[in-house]
Amino acid sequence: MAYLFHAGGAASQPLLDPWSHGIGVMKDVFFRWSELDLTQIGSFVAIASTVPTAWRFLQHTGRELYGWIRQCFLASVTIPGGDPLNRSVVKWILANRSRHSRSFTGRTKIGPSSDRAAALKKTQHPTQYCSHWHTRWLWYCGNIFVVTRAFDSFSSSLSDPSYDGVGGEDITISCFGWSAEPVKRFIEACREYADRQAQFFVIIYARDRYGLAWQPKARKPIRLLETVHFDKEVKQELLGDIRNYLDSKTQLRYQSRSMPYRRGYLFYGPPGTGKSSLSVAIAGEFGLDLYEVKIPSVGTDADLEQMFQEIPPRCVVLLEDIDAVWVDRSSSDSGSEGNHVQNCTLSGLLNVLDGVGSQEGRIVIMTTNHPEQLDSALIRPGRVDMKVYLGNISQKSAEEMFIRMFSPDLGCTSRLDMEQIQELAVQFASNVPEDTFTPSLLQGFFQHHLESPENAASNIAAWVKKELVKTSDKDFELITSKRKL
Repeated sequence: MAYLFHAGGAASQPLLDPWSHGIGVMKDVFFRWSELDLTQIGSFVAIASTVPTAWRFLQHTGRELYGWIRQCFLASVTIPGGDPLNRSVVKWILANRSRHSRSFTGRTKIGPSSDRAAALKKTQHPTQYCSHWHTRWLWYCGNIFVVTRAFDSFSSSLSDPSYDGVGGEDITISCFGWSAEPVKRFIEACREYADRQAQFFVIIYARDRYGLAWQPKARKPIRLLETVHFDKEVKQELLGDIRNYLDSKTQLRYQSRSMPYRRGYLFYGPPGTGKSSLSVAIAGEFGLDLYEVKIPSVGTDADLEQMFQEIPPRCVVLLEDIDAVWVDRSSSDSGSEGNHVQNCTLSGLLNVLDGVGSQEGRIVIMTTNHPEQLDSALIRPGRVDMKVYLGNISQKSAEEMFIRMFSPDLGCTSRLDMEQIQELAVQFASNVPEDTFTPSLLQGFFQHHLESPENAASNIAAWVKKELVKTSDKDFELITSKRKL
């Protein structure tokens, strides 16, 4: 049934039948196509089929032409994705990119959130958008540069949860000319830019999940050495020794006398006394990167040797809790129970520290809670050049910690001036027993009183009494039955 539309108030004449009109249009189109010559239709199909072939030919010709131009007129430098220099170049490009970029790679950002409410939600994570580009044309110091990313190595970086969107894929930097010097100058400028950006941070490197390459694990703000509390004279001696070792004149003295240019330190003391914090503070003080080596996760001695060969010469190598890896060889040889069999051997570690294949120019720091359990061969002179004891906090250090926690420069809500803070610090320290609590334990107390120095000074006595009771409870011996169930 056809529905007719009429204009109101006019004669009852049919104006438009949509259904009949649509069928009429389709018939008209069909008859017009039927009048076409079949030879013409075949020509159209033949021409259309040649378009993909022509496009592939143009692509191939373009690649060949680009390869010929690159070979004859371009100088280039390729930087592997895992090299720190790669990150420096990519950081410079991202900092100087066009603000009108329309292509991004989005991924969930795993890390601390600035929103405290969002941080409490288990599934709340911010989204990270990284500029997605394949080729970039740059103008720098009168030269045109072409930077190309190899995306075949990019997918593996995206699958790494620790990937921060910077670097991770091979890049090739090219410029017109016969010399690669402009490219090298550009790379050095990128390195200097990255160094300026990272001068207030310490980059901590760790082995990736497969144990194949070093990857940035964390970027921590530089920790001041004043925040690590132990004997001042020992601290100054330690810093002077490291400063002297890093001096270029010292390296020449070592090499001219055929002496191995390396330095090793052992930080020992109870847990929570700041051994790891001191290692990070030293790296920040001298502008060095820190490489974290976890011996239990190393498969073989060959893997350990490969790891140490890939560590750059000027850095800090941290071997934490070395006492938990090996015990003394005398107990090991006796076959006593409880000895853990490690894939990596003690001789393998000794070889990478100062053996024939060992590298030079690094600072090796080992930390331990039980120095008496270490093998004598590991801590002999030449492998450990200086031993630093970090013990429980003294009253003087407790006073310094109080002043540092409530300094007016930190924006504390208290209205007290510096002189009043110092008076409270003396009162506070007088209630802290000498050589009894670790710095980390005292820091835990401060976390509950960060906005009120008066409360911290008035509550420390009760807190000390409570902690002393806890310490005495730990002294009781726990006797368990050896009867088999």
